[in-house]
Amino acid sequence: MKKRSLMAAATTMGMLLSLIPAGTVMADGEAPTPATLILYGEESTRMSDFAEHELHDKVLEAINVDLTVQYLPWSEYAGGKTELMLSTGEHFVTYTDTAFLSKCVSKGYYADLTDVYEENAQDLLKYCGGEEAFDTWKVNGQLYALPFGNKPNAGENYLLMAREDILKDVGMDDLKTIDDVEKFWQLAHEKYPEMIGFSRGGMNPMILNGAFDSDRNIYKLNGFVATDGNQPDSGEVWSFYESDEYKQAVEIANRWYEMGMIPSYVLSNGSQCDAQFYNGDALFTIGASYRVFEYQDIVMKANPNAVFKNYYLGDKTKKPLMSRGAYSTAFAVSADVEGDELIGYVKLINLLQSSQEWVDFILYGVEGKDYTVNEDGSFNMINTDVLVDTWLPDNINFKRYQNWVTDEQKETYENWNEGCVDQKDIGFSFDLTPVSTEYAQLQAVEQEYFNPMTAGIVSYEDGYEEAVKKLKEAGIDAFVEEYQRQFQEFIDSKNK
Repeated sequence: MKKRSLMAAATTMGMLLSLIPAGTVMADGEAPTPATLILYGEESTRMSDFAEHELHDKVLEAINVDLTVQYLPWSEYAGGKTELMLSTGEHFVTYTDTAFLSKCVSKGYYADLTDVYEENAQDLLKYCGGEEAFDTWKVNGQLYALPFGNKPNAGENYLLMAREDILKDVGMDDLKTIDDVEKFWQLAHEKYPEMIGFSRGGMNPMILNGAFDSDRNIYKLNGFVATDGNQPDSGEVWSFYESDEYKQAVEIANRWYEMGMIPSYVLSNGSQCDAQFYNGDALFTIGASYRVFEYQDIVMKANPNAVFKNYYLGDKTKKPLMSRGAYSTAFAVSADVEGDELIGYVKLINLLQSSQEWVDFILYGVEGKDYTVNEDGSFNMINTDVLVDTWLPDNINFKRYQNWVTDEQKETYENWNEGCVDQKDIGFSFDLTPVSTEYAQLQAVEQEYFNPMTAGIVSYEDGYEEAVKKLKEAGIDAFVEEYQRQFQEFIDSKNK
């Protein structure tokens, strides 16, 4: 019996050691480094148990980091409680975006990772886009976030994702124009009156970019400033909310709202929209290449026949999709973390993208308990609870497909970026410091006056005059001028 126990222990230790990245030096005898990982959304029952036990124990064994996982609602991302925790000096790591990064760096909320990433993030450098991906997260040459994931993502949020199964069911085979979308809604709503149109994510005007009566390929540099993606050598920017393209977007959204395509509660009760989407009772959402797998997997639990597909409204040859690079997101560490503790945080994020085994582990759990792998490399889920959201660690180097994914879906995904162009701001990070006051005021105006128009609830005629007056009072001209200055300097430096 003792011999059998020793053999089992040795086998378990071997499995744990196989997950340790090559070159990791164990800190024998040293107290573990504490680390808190903040994720967003709802923590499933299995994820709670997984984070406390299997994930915690394997991370501790691999890099001597004592990991705690904490969840916040998505409403707290890039503001809210997240910003409060940063401002009060709490120690944690969480994901960020370029706009929030600029804001946080200007306020001193993020730790400088420049001196610790090269030695401790070798796997991120190898598998997540190389130095070019890291350059995206630098401000004035200093690194403030670690790129994470690696996937084809051209046209992220510029696509309409729709229920392909219902599209075929009503006798249609494609969505290429605004008229196609409206026809599909009318046919589907007649046959399935209980279904809503737009749901998770609400209405994003950029899904209409290809259909705008405009030669400009609109690329939004942030919520307020846009540039022409078809003019890579031009540093010209302008106020998006004051553009003719925004007017067109609001007019279309308002028509869709009047048609019933956009529910009246899209702004006031986003959780209801999410619930209807996840229950299979919605036709549309905002698209991205990888979301087909994420969303279809979730919705199939309620409706096994659900099939999603991305549609581009317009002509890609005239307005090609734009790619921000390969990363899924980036992780930033709060500013008060330093020394060995900061190194521990960098090692943690690096570990989670270090191998097929680690990506499988955080996405799918324990093989045999949470999932099984087929001979062809696809997998079958035993556990139906979500662990880490599939979009987060998605990496083409470690990609697995569920057994329901078709060859056509795989081919579409793997060749998604063909014909795309790079976003003009790759490697650029806006320093918000000179206009931080204006930015805060603009955000308040956006929420109160522009979001209802963007969602189609308020018409352009009824809302624009007052909204743009408030925008001017908030300092949009100064904000655009400063953005123009910094972005032009960036473009000029690239063109030398």
